[in-house]
Amino acid sequence: MKIKKDTLAIIIAVVLVFAYIFYQCYSVMHIDFETETAVLSTVYEKIDATALIVRDEHTISAKSSGVTVPCVSDGDKINVGGNVAMAFSSAEAAENYSKYLDVEKDLKYYENLQSQTVGQAASVESINAEIGENINNYVRAASNKNGKDIENKSAELNDSILRRQMIIGKDVDLLSIIQNLRKQAQSYSSSKPDSYITTKESGVFSGYVDGFEDIVDYSKAEETSVDGITKALKKVDESSGINDGKYIGKIVTSYAWYFECVVDSNKVINLNDGQTVQVALKDNDSTVLNVQIVSGAQPKTGQKKTALILKSSNMDSKIASIRKADIEIRTKSLEGIKVPASALHVSKDKKTNKEKKGVYVLISSQVKFREAEVIYSDNDYVILSFNPDMPNGIRLYDQIITQGKELEDGKVYI
Repeated sequence: MKIKKDTLAIIIAVVLVFAYIFYQCYSVMHIDFETETAVLSTVYEKIDATALIVRDEHTISAKSSGVTVPCVSDGDKINVGGNVAMAFSSAEAAENYSKYLDVEKDLKYYENLQSQTVGQAASVESINAEIGENINNYVRAASNKNGKDIENKSAELNDSILRRQMIIGKDVDLLSIIQNLRKQAQSYSSSKPDSYITTKESGVFSGYVDGFEDIVDYSKAEETSVDGITKALKKVDESSGINDGKYIGKIVTSYAWYFECVVDSNKVINLNDGQTVQVALKDNDSTVLNVQIVSGAQPKTGQKKTALILKSSNMDSKIASIRKADIEIRTKSLEGIKVPASALHVSKDKKTNKEKKGVYVLISSQVKFREAEVIYSDNDYVILSFNPDMPNGIRLYDQIITQGKELEDGKVYI
């Protein structure tokens, strides 16, 4: 039996109507949610700035002829009259002396190991425990990216493994190793420095020289003006500095140094000279320094820009090699629940008819409204207050609804 065209059209229309009704019902009863787990986060009220770094530093000139090689590492402390560098007649002589020092280091290591193992009685269990501890120490040093510490921990691990081999009867001929190293040391022993370069000052050595060591008079660093900082930063931007082999490094003679930056005066209204704040280096989130505001936090009335001078006493090889840095001046820390701004809602209390801010959370299939106060807001997110004693406040690990339609306190969605 054939179905007439008009009858078919009616059937299709009815099917479409029922499909639409079913879709609407499904849309109401089945809501797609996106949620985010409530955890505590810390954010900072901050001032972003580009800073000039000013230190009390003095360059060390290399010898005019031959090859000059530093004999100290970046970050090493040097006393007055201490050797800073060695002068050689040629690159070959410098290379041979470097090999001599490496051999001497290995020789000292194996001679020390031999003295430890003579007459020593140790159990495999105790040496295994020592190896395990040395592995952990090495991993921690590697995670901290401390080159010198990594080298030391690696040597300790190698030492314990070698002693284990000797305990379990593995043939390790220390005497032959030591004799061979002594021969090598003898072959390089004539390669000694022609002379040494010493320092007349004590301080911290750095091999980094950029030519801007005196860009600001250190003795007047706390008085640098807005114009002075601006011009100095421009000069750094326009020049790559000088390090053409004329200098072997520099001595930083004072642990006290400065961040100098220009910021809008209205950004420092809640700060005071003498106050301590934190500074984070933007190119390295792990570097956060406690600094003191020396000046600039209390600008004159009508002054649009201020020269903010920050003082620190933390000095290491990395800091000694920075001239300009993008920094984040953290003036206040806030802890709370961080959520996208879209998760914040305003709900009316059915009893009092008063509006209250908060978020919706999903518990099983039921939506609940949690009250919260906004303690910080940004373009993309807000920080909500967290009070575990608040009856209807946010709970840690609540599933906060960040996206969903027709949200209503107490409503069940399936």
